[in-house]
Amino acid sequence: MKQLVFHYIWMYLVSLLSTMIFLSLDLPLPWILGPLLAVFILKTVHERDYQLHQSIRNVSFAITGVQIGMTFTAATIGKVVPYFIPFLLFTFFIMIISIASGILLARIAKISKKTGVLGSIPGGLSVMVAMSDSMEANTGLVAIFHTIRLMAVLFIVPIIASFLFSSSSNNAGSIVEEPMISGQYWTIAIYGLLFYFAYLLRHKVPASFVLIPMTIIAILKIFSIPVMDLPSSFYHFAQLSIGIHLGLSIDYRDVKKAGKYTGLFFLITCFIILLSILFGYIFASFSNLSFATAMLSLAPGGLVEMALTAHEVDADPAIVGSLQLVRMLIIILLLPIVLSKYWKTRT
Repeated sequence: MKQLVFHYIWMYLVSLLSTMIFLSLDLPLPWILGPLLAVFILKTVHERDYQLHQSIRNVSFAITGVQIGMTFTAATIGKVVPYFIPFLLFTFFIMIISIASGILLARIAKISKKTGVLGSIPGGLSVMVAMSDSMEANTGLVAIFHTIRLMAVLFIVPIIASFLFSSSSNNAGSIVEEPMISGQYWTIAIYGLLFYFAYLLRHKVPASFVLIPMTIIAILKIFSIPVMDLPSSFYHFAQLSIGIHLGLSIDYRDVKKAGKYTGLFFLITCFIILLSILFGYIFASFSNLSFATAMLSLAPGGLVEMALTAHEVDADPAIVGSLQLVRMLIIILLLPIVLSKYWKTRT
């Protein structure tokens, strides 16, 4: 027990120190990337069994879902709807190119096409691993490829976004502003109910601890129902814990297992990132969306990470979160059906 407590204290102290370094250097997403890098190095060097309790992770995701939901306004839906069809077209095009890249990877690396494709599609790690199991691909390689993609996206996309849009950002150094305390105090009880519902639906709704708080808070904000905001320290703790969780989820040994495939897959990931930047520019050119908002909406990163990056570079986190959610649902609900039918016709 004492060792466990020591591990927690050590992880959070090292993470805070790394965060302070990121803040002092004005690096992007300091409260997530700082802990991620620190814990990844700590775990790799010490080779000890560091863990983060599932309840801390779930509460942190729920708080972050609330933070994203708080960025919605009555105008958000009106902003998203006109660009829904163009966004779908760009998303499907990126999916097609990702699938083609996966087939190319399979040919070069001499692995199965299922493994190459599932390892190349920009979906969540846990979702793609589960899909790999159900489709009888090489789940180990799929997990490794998505680990590489996760590391690349988490560092490259925020850095590119900060570099391109830093002149317009008013959030330098921190992605959480001190919230304006508004709403009735009794509405704090809503947060407890949100977590309870997210827990009940954790096996039925993907990423329920993010999506349910985000969706319900967003609905309340869209209908102008005042809800008491949380202090910024809650958001900082949540992002710090998520960064620790991500650092623990990335295993250097897994990356080493990929061997000579690592460089090739990294190049494919960079190509998809550059493609999303190009499509983001085109998307923004014929819409009222800023380049930053359009690019982050199409970037092959996670909903949480891209929405928080949007906050940092003064893009619209609500629109980015909404469109990233749409893409995630397409990957979870539609892609398995399409790929299963495709491979059945090929066999």
